Amino acid sequence: MDLPGDDVLCGIVRAYARMRADHGEAIGAPLLVEPTGEFFPDRFDGDAASVARLLRRMIALAPIADDVEVSIAFVAPDEARGAGGCGSLACGSAPAGSAFARHVEELGDGYRIFVSAADVGQPVLLTTSLARSVGAIVLREAGEDPDEADEAASEIAATVCGFGVLVLNGAALWGKSCGGLRMAQATALTVEEAAVTVALFLGVHGLKAAQVRRHLDTSQQEALDLAVAWAESNPLLVETLRDHPSLLKKGTLEIEPLRGIVGRWLNKRRIERAMRLPATSTSRAKSPS
Repeated sequence: MDLPGDDVLCGIVRAYARMRADHGEAIGAPLLVEPTGEFFPDRFDGDAASVARLLRRMIALAPIADDVEVSIAFVAPDEARGAGGCGSLACGSAPAGSAFARHVEELGDGYRIFVSAADVGQPVLLTTSLARSVGAIVLREAGEDPDEADEAASEIAATVCGFGVLVLNGAALWGKSCGGLRMAQATALTVEEAAVTVALFLGVHGLKAAQVRRHLDTSQQEALDLAVAWAESNPLLVETLRDHPSLLKKGTLEIEPLRGIVGRWLNKRRIERAMRLPATSTSRAKSPS
């Protein structure tokens, strides 16, 4: 497993920085939403009422006003998922979950979220789909109008608002297919890209990776470990994202290479020493008269 390329990393940092710079006051200090009974205490019976309760919980945790009306429409599973195969999650030729192009519709008095009926029986797919939809609503409520083809923006927005664990879990789903064990992806972000976004969230809010890691499968854990090491190799980038995100919205980003534990410690010491050095003047000091 490798990190995304520098261009992709820069794109993720810029998207995250834009959310914090433009809408940080509305987002506030989001909680890290975990798939536990503490965050989702309602009984889930696999019916429409259960999905509605789950969605209401997620909206309550998001920076969305209480009076925003959100309804759910259940749609038939994508025919492409089972085309030419056994019909299992891993055998589909298209990404898992409902079609990306139409998961949120803006209405005159609110929004309609589209949920694949097949996702209702699969908790990871359902929570990933709802988290992505909540991210899209956050963007629209903030005055953004993201291109519906760019679902990554909704997923990054969801992560910025605390739903990164749910997004990351849906980025790599292993299952048996008629051709053997295969990985399906229910997100626009790859598992590595989703992990980088979560690592930035952890760095910005001073959280430990263990708080996320315990909820992840092996592929996601591996991706998160790599992403956290990258974020820790870029302490100035993370600090700027936390304290001065507007500086990262445009211009050239300086991304440090991935370093080991010792290399990260030495680099941090180097940065700290550089920041303690007094500024030097380029003009010659005047001689006393």
